[in-house]
Amino acid sequence: MPPASPTSGRATPSAPMRAPVVPVPDTDRTVAPPADPDPADTAPPPRGDEAPALPDFVVQARRRAFWSSPGVRAVLLLLVLALTGLLLSQWVWHERDQVAARWPAARPLLQSACAKAGCEIAPVRRIDDVVIDSSHLARRLGSFYVFDLVLRNKADVPVAMPALELSLTGPRNDLLARRVFLPRELPGTPVVVPARGSLDLTLSLSISLAETGAMSGYQAVLFYP
Repeated sequence: MPPASPTSGRATPSAPMRAPVVPVPDTDRTVAPPADPDPADTAPPPRGDEAPALPDFVVQARRRAFWSSPGVRAVLLLLVLALTGLLLSQWVWHERDQVAARWPAARPLLQSACAKAGCEIAPVRRIDDVVIDSSHLARRLGSFYVFDLVLRNKADVPVAMPALELSLTGPRNDLLARRVFLPRELPGTPVVVPARGSLDLTLSLSISLAETGAMSGYQAVLFYP
């Protein structure tokens, strides 16, 4: 019987076992986020009925042509004339007294408009144009005095008659008595002072002896109440 082989009865060594390879994520590598798509790539394709945008010089040329057209120019001219007429009518209405005094032909039209609007055409008030040309206070009998004065109008239009304030003063220019005369209280109740004209007034006054005992002068002042 042949001798047994040295390897007989021994187990044949098997190949070594290998574990499956599992990929390990690389934490040191930075992964860029996905880029946003280009709007031009995602925009819907143009519709067939939409006209393409016009160049700027074409738009400007059309705009200039529109404002230069005869129809538009006519409308703008009418609008300017209407606004000018409105401003002029407002000025005439606000200065109706001045207009009626300077242009008497316009007075009937203004009076007709005022009759509907509930206003009136009054004389012009220009206190700087009405001056006392001369004045004189004289005693007549007892406590009766006469005050004469001449008013002069320097304006080119008739001016409303102002009120008169007459003050009696003492030796130290102290006030002894004062009296105000409204236009309706003046002799003849004048309404206006003529343009570039004068107006003579004579006032009869009754002054008590207590007031005239120390009277040495007077002051006359014109004003509009």
